[in-house]
Amino acid sequence: MTPRTRPNRTSSPSTGHHDRAVSTPLGYVLTLAITTVLISGLLIAMGGFVDGQRERVVRSELEVLGEQVAADVSAADRLVVAGGTDTDVRASFRLPERVGGSAYTVELTDSDAGDDAATVTLHSADPEVTVEVTFRTRTDVQVGAPVQGGNLVVEYDETDSHLEVHAGD
Repeated sequence: MTPRTRPNRTSSPSTGHHDRAVSTPLGYVLTLAITTVLISGLLIAMGGFVDGQRERVVRSELEVLGEQVAADVSAADRLVVAGGTDTDVRASFRLPERVGGSAYTVELTDSDAGDDAATVTLHSADPEVTVEVTFRTRTDVQVGAPVQGGNLVVEYDETDSHLEVHAGD
């Protein structure tokens, strides 16, 4: 019986080079690659979640501000109605300049809800959110150009008998 020879485990049969130490660096590189892919996936998924949350926050804040503008215009309307057409009404109010880190505009527009209805439209650019709040007045409301959030003024124009909203000081 001939003695059996064991294969040399420290060298490759074809090249004769040692490859025992290759498994540790290879395992390390594979672990890093898998970890990088998993972390990238989590960051991408969380980015979409954060954007969705930010949009909801901006929409909610714009709705509150729209209600506030509508209430201020309605209050000025009540003053005009109570005082008559010779009444001098000018009310200023302060809104935040930004919502959710984004600038926004405020605009009065006609409403489809009837002759005595107007709409406050608030619009932010980033994220793209538009909110409309409809309210009723007995005094005509001038449809004007959008104004940036911040200091606003509701004023009664006696000459044209209408309320208007414009940027304040």
